[in-house]
Amino acid sequence: MAALPPPLSHTALAIDEAFVRTARDGDSAGVPMSGVANPCDRALWYAFRWAAPGEQPEGARQRRFESGNLYESRLLAMLGMIGCDVQEIDEATGKQIRVDLAGGHLRGKLDGVATGLPEAPVTPHAIECKSANDKSFKAIAKGPIRETKPEHYAQIQLYMHALDLRRGLYMVANKNDDAIHCERVEYDPTFCLALVARIERIVAAPRPPARLHDDPTTKAAFACQWCPARAICHEGAFPRQNCRTCMFSSPSDGPRWDCERHGRRLSYDGMQTGCPDHLFIPDLVPGEQIDADPARGTVTYRMADGSVWVDGQVNLRRTA
Repeated sequence: MAALPPPLSHTALAIDEAFVRTARDGDSAGVPMSGVANPCDRALWYAFRWAAPGEQPEGARQRRFESGNLYESRLLAMLGMIGCDVQEIDEATGKQIRVDLAGGHLRGKLDGVATGLPEAPVTPHAIECKSANDKSFKAIAKGPIRETKPEHYAQIQLYMHALDLRRGLYMVANKNDDAIHCERVEYDPTFCLALVARIERIVAAPRPPARLHDDPTTKAAFACQWCPARAICHEGAFPRQNCRTCMFSSPSDGPRWDCERHGRRLSYDGMQTGCPDHLFIPDLVPGEQIDADPARGTVTYRMADGSVWVDGQVNLRRTA
């Protein structure tokens, strides 16, 4: 006789449900600085255009985020314990320090700026705090983070670039034994300028950039396995329907998004909802364009199975 599964804890389930209820919902307004180390321009473009399915809140994941925030607060407090002056809040807004680049579309939130570090008492440092399990911590501690954690290196570099700082401090805590690793990072303007220029190209691109890998099953394409846009990029799935997947919308500096069809600026909430006049960016449709009727506002495609689909006819519109 098979053993019965252990009983579920209703308390634990209730806690997870509470974390899900209070989780931030919605897409990122721009390109997060935490994600720019992704080598795939196409993946970043899909995310910026809200094409792939949004990440759904999940209790365990939200608790990990909360744990990360707690470690961040502890690490910043430790800097205060040794006499550092730590600025965590933007005095102008009363909120966490926010920075942006690439016309406002490349965005991030800084953990803090500190002066008084023992290695350089008068030099302000951009502070980036992380936590990691024992295995990841030991790999990171081998350093430098440009090699062991390139996504965090890019993140702190962009913070320095946005705030005109020349030094950064990367701090990571070991969640297993509370060990601490600190690494000072020197600003690299060439690296930052190239990275910002890359994001500017992605933001301005009216169509998806080339695939990084044509075959997602190869060893070199292992990152494709968990990419949120894999089904759209490689498997012929439709993207989501919203203003950012519409051929009439475009981003500009500000940051702002504008609708050419209706001649108006688009709000975040408005873009999420979209409108009945939506027409997909043709490269996002998994079919071959065979006709367009400007008077009716429709575009016709021949799909992979040989069927014909007309975009712009509300009763036939497909959503993902």
